[in-house]
Amino acid sequence: MMNILSSNAASASDSFNEDPRIAGEDNLQWLSRNLPAGDVTHLAMVGGVDRTSFRLRVAQSHLREDLSPGHWSHVFMLGEIGATLGSTPVFEVSLDPPGGFGFPPPTNGVQEGRLDRYSDPAQYPNIAVCGVPIARAEIEKALNRFKKQRGVLDAVDLVLRWLAYAWGASRSGNPLLDGQGIPSAAMLEVVVGAAGFDLTPGLESRASCPEAMWQAAKWWHEYYLRDKRRPLSGAFWISHKL
Repeated sequence: MMNILSSNAASASDSFNEDPRIAGEDNLQWLSRNLPAGDVTHLAMVGGVDRTSFRLRVAQSHLREDLSPGHWSHVFMLGEIGATLGSTPVFEVSLDPPGGFGFPPPTNGVQEGRLDRYSDPAQYPNIAVCGVPIARAEIEKALNRFKKQRGVLDAVDLVLRWLAYAWGASRSGNPLLDGQGIPSAAMLEVVVGAAGFDLTPGLESRASCPEAMWQAAKWWHEYYLRDKRRPLSGAFWISHKL
């Protein structure tokens, strides 16, 4: 098991709620109904059903009391909302980038894509969105610094470790058990933390993963309020469980 603290909250947050997908609705339509309002930074989580997503979801079972696979395989940050929601830029460290990895060292593994990549509910049946109560401009400044500071967190190294695990290379074990977070989550943990907000109070930041962020949004609201912070807000829908 991993060293993760449990929240003392008696009930789940009323700022982060389950919202079922309407029949025929894709993920972009669901997001358009659930994007938190105000001057917040939007983080989205998806739970995929491809083989890499499966491996990532199983890896996160060590953060769950019943050791069942997690619901989430990836997390990313939304940029300025585009003229159409699907054209909105996303900032991430994907293990399966559509155009390949290229040469990731100059950006510390950070990639920029488009939100419409995650629109298909058949491919990504689980969907969530969180509003971090910090202006996006502040977090984007931290993100730009992160791209040039591999000494703070070497996301390129994390990508290699997680690809070895996901692809079953040699005897590669689950990197989370060695405190090595899933790359995109670890990147966001660092940049959001640099802007003054702790995304996963119950877990060491370098071991961050989407499951820990979901648990923080759902259960750590009292911690944020005690710290005189607004809790994470948003919605989620889980239609696929392993």
